[in-house]
Amino acid sequence: MKLNVVVNPAGASGRAWSLWKSLETIFHESPHEIVLSCSSHSEGITDICKKITDTDEETYLVVIGGDGTVNEAVNGIVNFDKTYFGFIPCGSGNDLGKDLGLPSEKKEIAKQILKCEVKRESDVGEVTLHKNDTPTKRRFNISCGFGYDAEICAHVEASKLKKVLNKIRLGKLVYLLEGSKVIFTTQLTPMKLTYNNQTVLYEECLFTVAMNHAYEGGGFKFCPDADSTDRQLDICIAEKLSRLDFFTIFPYAYLGKHDTFKGVHLDRCESIILEAKKPLYVHTDGEVCGEFEKIEIKLLEERLKLLV
Repeated sequence: MKLNVVVNPAGASGRAWSLWKSLETIFHESPHEIVLSCSSHSEGITDICKKITDTDEETYLVVIGGDGTVNEAVNGIVNFDKTYFGFIPCGSGNDLGKDLGLPSEKKEIAKQILKCEVKRESDVGEVTLHKNDTPTKRRFNISCGFGYDAEICAHVEASKLKKVLNKIRLGKLVYLLEGSKVIFTTQLTPMKLTYNNQTVLYEECLFTVAMNHAYEGGGFKFCPDADSTDRQLDICIAEKLSRLDFFTIFPYAYLGKHDTFKGVHLDRCESIILEAKKPLYVHTDGEVCGEFEKIEIKLLEERLKLLV
């Protein structure tokens, strides 16, 4: 059997490549044919995964990298029915691996993948981004955020501190640091949400996030009951929160206990339309898509067959 291993050599400040080298012997000692593909500036993870999965034959795809790398991979999958997907976490947040309960020992994850057995089938989200009458689509595994949490991701992407913290395995801290800074500059804005046959207007909204898995942003449980197998999106809406409220609630969000505070609303839906009075940042699995006034979020009919 052929296993296609995809690695971004520069991922996680080079730790993705180091991880592959530490696991290479385990893969090559297996009875499978191992085909390694490395991303580059000219050919990214998405491009590679498109080529590998654009077939009617069964395909085994293994990605080594962080949540962003796995996001790029799922956006490249062409044939979900015939693709069997495994990944080994190596990033600053690793929220997907945490939610799936993967072992901390990477060799154990590799051994599990090499069994080539489907452990679960996971829902995959999709956001439609509206701008200038030319909508574009982007898939996600974990979450899609509109507003403040996506603005944090934009600052994290631009942060020089992230690379430094990644090298000492403290990458999660950058989300806390940037979040604490951004709250002083971000503005509450009117946001209209249409879901479950209702339309609700929040006059002073900080953000809305739709989640397929429970963790995002390095371990925050904005939707603690999110389940990637229930064909539902869990949503968290934060509105009319002062900066003092934010610093009070933020630690509780890490524990998934923030819904007891006024201004925090949790709900569940199959799809949702979000509209704002001004362009707001949007992210998928922490990857910034840009700024938009209107987005639509739903789950794909296809599901991701996971080897982990």
